[in-house]
Amino acid sequence: MKFGAGKGSAAKPAATPKAITRHSSGFEQFCAMLQSSQNLSILDMAGISQSNISFITSLGHRISSDDIIGTMQDCFGSDFLENELAASNAQRFLDQTLTFPDQSFDGALVWDALQFVTSPLLERTVEQLLRVMRPGGLMLVFFSSDDKATRVPVYNYRIQDPKTLVESPRDISYQRGQYFNNRAIEKIFDKASSLKFFLTRDHQREVLVRR
Repeated sequence: MKFGAGKGSAAKPAATPKAITRHSSGFEQFCAMLQSSQNLSILDMAGISQSNISFITSLGHRISSDDIIGTMQDCFGSDFLENELAASNAQRFLDQTLTFPDQSFDGALVWDALQFVTSPLLERTVEQLLRVMRPGGLMLVFFSSDDKATRVPVYNYRIQDPKTLVESPRDISYQRGQYFNNRAIEKIFDKASSLKFFLTRDHQREVLVRR
């Protein structure tokens, strides 16, 4: 598929970012839950990753995968912002995303996918996410904190160790539907029991969301 560079479309960044290996305070605290519990069910929303599977299962937990960015590409094509507005496209996306029974997971690695979903589909997606989480379950969610960026690179997230992630660019970027500051994030997760924010040096806002 060839991606155009129109409004809301996917495009190769002018300078494709390199893979980043970085410490993640949010993931470190997510791991504290993994290391202090047994036989949890974890959802990885960046698709299938052998390194993530190996890491989670080595701690005695189960892992399921759901590539939400891949589903967005299938349902919305190259123009996320425009095509999300069509009711048929939005319903197709919801029918293919988070198709798990209620309260299936104790933890979810949501990563950065939600920042590419716009209202009202964003709120419906978050409802589905909260639905599949068990009470007290923990979610790790990333948002770009660069308020000047109009396009945001899309990454794959791979676990290196309990404190470190490797973020590999997917070689595309997407126009962001809105800028997510703390207040905007609190609003979309208003039905969660708690949120904890971490701001990184590389313009990432990491959020731990407690169901």
